[in-house]
Amino acid sequence: MKGIFLILGCVLCFSCSTKYNYIDTGTAVGYYDGTMLEYFRHDTWHNWDSIAKVIDRCSPELKSLFESTDANITFFGPKNISFEKFFFWAEHEGSDVTNYNKNYYMSIDEFPRDFCDQIVKTHLYTGGKVMRDDVPRLERDEEGVADGGRMVLPMMYGNKIWIWSLRNAFAGVEETADVELRAAAVEEDGKTITNNLGTIATTNLENQSGVVHALGDQYFLGQLFELE
Repeated sequence: MKGIFLILGCVLCFSCSTKYNYIDTGTAVGYYDGTMLEYFRHDTWHNWDSIAKVIDRCSPELKSLFESTDANITFFGPKNISFEKFFFWAEHEGSDVTNYNKNYYMSIDEFPRDFCDQIVKTHLYTGGKVMRDDVPRLERDEEGVADGGRMVLPMMYGNKIWIWSLRNAFAGVEETADVELRAAAVEEDGKTITNNLGTIATTNLENQSGVVHALGDQYFLGQLFELE
């Protein structure tokens, strides 16, 4: 019995002292004690290799925001899978998915600087850190009509993202599941949806430069804004 308590005590001590720099899925909060670019480069889950390479190829002024310790930026990050699908289109012309890879790039090494800048700017909000709990909740009335939940953010490139939060039912009980963030690309009026970006996979990934919200696996690079 003493052996069991000893093992349990060791497990609890380890759990309390472990520092989690990255949270892969879900809506739990994570903090990385470094800049955003350092976070992308040192991600042990290998979700951010691609966007790290793109940022490295950006103009110095833009790259510096991701190396800053006080930029307070909000970045809606496309993960590696979004880039993999982007290159898939170049290899499989005529596939049954929309081809956002208009120039048929085969690797990030082929991206010109202007193209890298556009990718980053279309996902970057420089007006401060927007945390999950800052986003208004989308409610529905008795007839199921949506109400509230509107936050439209102008990205650095000029395009706009509409984000909203919601809390679904868990085990049949309303408003008991984790709070989710969802997003859509909208036109200049901030209302007309051009692409539904789906559920944001992971929120509130904080670091010294600001906060990252990881776009889900369903996101196609180019949905947010047509890349040129």
